[in-house]
Amino acid sequence: MKYAYWQPVSSSWLRHVEDGGPLSLSDVQETAHLAEDLGFDAVFLPDTYLYQGKNADQQLNFWEAAGAIAEATDRLHIMAAVRPSIDQPVEAARQAVMIDQVSNSRFSLAVVSFLREEEQKRQDGDIAGSEDFYMQTEEFFEVLRGVWTAGNYTYDGLYYQVQHVDYLPAGKSKEISPLYAGGESDYLRQTIAETCDAYVMKGGTVQEVASMIADMQIRREAAGKSPFTEFGMTAYVICRETEEEAYQEWERITGADYESYVTEEELAQKSKISDDAVSARGLRPHLVGTPLQIAQRILAYEHAGVSLLLLQFSPHKQEMERFTKEIMPLVEEMRDNSI
Repeated sequence: MKYAYWQPVSSSWLRHVEDGGPLSLSDVQETAHLAEDLGFDAVFLPDTYLYQGKNADQQLNFWEAAGAIAEATDRLHIMAAVRPSIDQPVEAARQAVMIDQVSNSRFSLAVVSFLREEEQKRQDGDIAGSEDFYMQTEEFFEVLRGVWTAGNYTYDGLYYQVQHVDYLPAGKSKEISPLYAGGESDYLRQTIAETCDAYVMKGGTVQEVASMIADMQIRREAAGKSPFTEFGMTAYVICRETEEEAYQEWERITGADYESYVTEEELAQKSKISDDAVSARGLRPHLVGTPLQIAQRILAYEHAGVSLLLLQFSPHKQEMERFTKEIMPLVEEMRDNSI
C-alpha cells in the first residue's frame, strides 16, 4: 500500500464545524517536508474548483503550490487534479510539463470527471450524465496527450481548439505518466479504461470498491490494455486511543449520532448521511477507531485491490504524524504475519 495526503486548501477539511484560516506557500512546503520525512509517498492537490470554492479569499494559486512542493522535496510524488468542466487541457498540459521538469519526473495529473451540483447550476440546464459532458471529457484526454506527444500540435474539436502548440524541444515529446483519472458513470469508466493508466475513486465501502476495481479490470482487458498501474481511493482518518474517543470525534465533525454497535448496513447508511462532512466521500471507507482497527480496515482495502490511499486529516500535521507512527507500522506487521 502507498500513502498520499491531501494538501489542505485551509488548515482543515471539515465543513460542518469551525474551519481554519488560509495557507501560504511556505505552509504548503512545510507540510510537504514533514510528509516526506514521515514516509508518505505522494501529495494530492485537489482540483482548482475546490481551491476557488473554499476559503476563496486565501488566493493560494493551485499551480504555484504544485511547483513549490516540487522545489521543496526530493522524493514525494505530486498528483494534481484537474477537471474538464473547469480547466483548459492545453494549460493543464503546459503546467504539467513545467512541474514535471522541476520535480525530476515526480508529477502526475489526475483528471477528475465527477460533476458537482454547483457546476451543474453553471451550465444551461442539467448536463450531468449527458452526452455533452462525456464528449468534453474525451476531448480533454485527447488534447492532453496531443500536446504532450505531438510537436506543433493542432486540434479542432467541439469543445477545444488548439493552434500549433509546442511546449517541448523538437523531437523530445514528454508524456506525463501515469495519467490518473476518476469518474463513476458507465461511460466515463469505459473512457478511462481505454485512455488512462490508473484509476482513482471517491471513498466507498470495501464491497463497493472491490466491485468497481473488478469492473475496471474487465474493461481494461476488453480494451486490449495492460492492467491499471494503480487503484487509488480517498479516505478521511480518525484515529484515537479508544474506539469511543474516535466516534466522539466522528459525531463532532458530522453532526450525526453514532451507536457503538451497529450492523455493516447501518454503518454504511450513517456514512452516506455524513458524506458531505469532508471531501470526496472521505468518511465512507470508515477509517475510524483505534490504530489496530484502522490497520485492519486498510488491509481489507488492500486485499480488495486498492494500492494507493489518498488520505485526509484534521488537525492535519498532528494526525499525519499519528498515522505514520501508530498505523503504518501495524499495517506492515499484520501483512507480514499473514504471509
